[in-house]
Amino acid sequence: MLVESLGGGLLVGKARGGKFSNISSGEIRGWYFIGASFLVEFSAVYFASKGVKLVVDGIPFIHLLSYILLFFGLFMNLDKYPFWIITAGVLLNFIVIMANGGQMPISKEALISVGLLDNAAAIEQGRIITHTLINDATKLRFLSDILALPKYYPRPKVYSLGDIFMAAGVFIYVQHLMLGKQKNRPTGK
Repeated sequence: MLVESLGGGLLVGKARGGKFSNISSGEIRGWYFIGASFLVEFSAVYFASKGVKLVVDGIPFIHLLSYILLFFGLFMNLDKYPFWIITAGVLLNFIVIMANGGQMPISKEALISVGLLDNAAAIEQGRIITHTLINDATKLRFLSDILALPKYYPRPKVYSLGDIFMAAGVFIYVQHLMLGKQKNRPTGK
């Protein structure tokens, strides 16, 4: 959903008279923490796909490390209110992931409804370590990946409430940048 919110933000920003050149004025402090978070996550997925048992067995700790890095980066940007929305979404996902052994629960029915049968099978077989299928033991099911974009959507996916918050925050941040709104929160002056 982040790709869609970024693309949508750019289109709406342009339609509202914003300038693409204004995007370069945006500063994301602690971007290296955010980048390191994604590097940890993608590395874990890669090494797990190669059968590295230490990574497969350590996914709860790897997810925790990834989120700690991400939170460091996000907290450094809370002076921009769209980052409050993004952080709220990340926190919702973090809570449900940690409550379920370090993996995001996902609805098999939702995966099937959007035609992602291979993904459902891969998760069921343990080949996708970041997710687990929802079952009777799943905690905080309402925060899990249970929402599905319509089947006719060109990029079928299943997403969570946290993903919606993150996407909304990214969309709003792009709007602020394109429209030249440098100060995203009142300063009291």
